[in-house]
Amino acid sequence: MENKISTKEVMISMLSILVLVVSQTVANLIGSIAYVTAIPDWIGNIAFGIVYVLLTYFLLKILCIKLLKSFLENYGMGKPKLKLVWLISAVLLPAIVSVVLLCMPGELISNSVSLSQGMSIVTAALFYYGIGAGVVEEMVFRGIIMHTLESRWNKVVAILIPSMAFGLLHLIGKEMNFISILLLFVAGISVGILFSLITYESGSVWCSAIIHGVWNCIMIGGILNIGPTYDSEAIFSYILKSKSIIITGGDFGIETSIVSVFGYIIFALLAFYLWKRNQYTSQNKHYI
Repeated sequence: MENKISTKEVMISMLSILVLVVSQTVANLIGSIAYVTAIPDWIGNIAFGIVYVLLTYFLLKILCIKLLKSFLENYGMGKPKLKLVWLISAVLLPAIVSVVLLCMPGELISNSVSLSQGMSIVTAALFYYGIGAGVVEEMVFRGIIMHTLESRWNKVVAILIPSMAFGLLHLIGKEMNFISILLLFVAGISVGILFSLITYESGSVWCSAIIHGVWNCIMIGGILNIGPTYDSEAIFSYILKSKSIIITGGDFGIETSIVSVFGYIIFALLAFYLWKRNQYTSQNKHYI
């Protein structure tokens, strides 16, 4: 019985990741129409984000109803519940990390981009990296996978396993040296734990999705690129003079920088504190 249950959990986790891959592929095909027609690129970016999120939500709903015999509400994907502390944190986390990095020695270069290029970059940041990747990854990892593992084991396992898988997933298609891989694994687990704790504290995936989306939009969206090399495709490029792989994040980039990791940990501690405080308050109300 134990093996059967374990096999079921693995199957559901793999199916939810397959949903992500299928939805991303379909969204890319629809979004790429703009590149082979006269449709502006920015419309393709918007189409990608909308299709990616809606298709993923629809397929996960089918997975829940048909295989899990449940509803998305039981997997943190019910009516959006937003909390002010996480709306503020969504801006503070990337802002603090960016300011710290911008205070380090470097050179800021403003690239000359046309209006159409600017719109393409901004819409890609908002809809491709922000709404698309940010929301979908939270629905899959902190929605289906985390809650499925919790029902089989406990919250500790439910937090750690998806966080490790989240880090490993970002290794796919990347050629990196050992130190860069290690940094990515540490950063991936740290940010995965952050998103998981926020999901548990807030009661849904939507707060973690907002933080994930805003982070992606600001840090990797292409509006401002911070790194050791010049980025001609960003609107602004800040070239760090530091050659330390710990500071620059190595082959993966600034998301695995020690500065970013510290940011993940600080806000994860905040989420853990608020989560435990909520539990303590609920227990006290129960005994009154």
